[in-house]
Amino acid sequence: MLLRWVRDLLERWMVYLVLIVGVLALWLPAPGRSFDHGDTVYVTLAVLVFTAGLTVDFARLAAARRAGWRLLAALAASSIVFPLLAWGLSHLVGGQLRDALLAVGVAPSEVASLALVSLGAGDVAIAALLVLGSTVVTILAAGPILSVLSTASHLDTIGLGGTLVVVVAIPLALGALVGMRLTPTGFGRTFGGILGSLALLLLIWEVASQVQLEPVYLVGVGLLIVFVAGSTLIGMAVSIGTSRATRTGIVLPVAIRDFAIAAGIATAAFGATSTGLLGIYGLLVLVLGALASRGLSCRSL
Repeated sequence: MLLRWVRDLLERWMVYLVLIVGVLALWLPAPGRSFDHGDTVYVTLAVLVFTAGLTVDFARLAAARRAGWRLLAALAASSIVFPLLAWGLSHLVGGQLRDALLAVGVAPSEVASLALVSLGAGDVAIAALLVLGSTVVTILAAGPILSVLSTASHLDTIGLGGTLVVVVAIPLALGALVGMRLTPTGFGRTFGGILGSLALLLLIWEVASQVQLEPVYLVGVGLLIVFVAGSTLIGMAVSIGTSRATRTGIVLPVAIRDFAIAAGIATAAFGATSTGLLGIYGLLVLVLGALASRGLSCRSL
């Protein structure tokens, strides 16, 4: 009962906690930069992905196959159009901001979007398939795509692929296996929810601490807003003609890319200093996603 109460409390106040942690990281970046000096973002990311694996419900995933072609269309759009959109926007800036935009373009659907879909009375099973499918695509294709789109001469695609396997694929698979054993008691979902919320807040603190408050970041934020708007429109186009629950289950995961995995990609490909804009992106999409899901839940009543 206590663990369930803590989980519900964290979920209820997550939007405000995200804002508080993000503002503190921007205001006092030194502790976060010191903490992440040894690239601990990888450890935090692995823990976050593991907790996502704990919540995988394979029975519900099988039932979501009815939306097959729409899921494939959403995956194809996010795998092809999003990297190109990010690449086009990245030409308007340079350096760390360019690298961060490219990392967002190859990132998978946001793990936290599952909770947002649930809050918005959407189809969580469809959203989970999108998250899992896009994560697999990212693990396989992020390195090759970046090698083509990025101008970085030091990009190690093999090393990036290995990093994604170690900090994303393996923790996700382990979490799913452990979750299967704990599902009958419900402990896996409760524990995963608490640990995942804490890991999410820690990752925002680590990544947002890399932000250097300069006027050029305003341009970066504007480009991120354009990217979010474009990805949202694509999600809406793919889900035309579906029920509200299905539409919510498609649009939110498509529109919100995983800033945590994007931070891992940026760190592995370009260095930790390139993750600053991703902290802002994480704050932006989590807050907008929470507001959208709450609005959808009110409309469904």
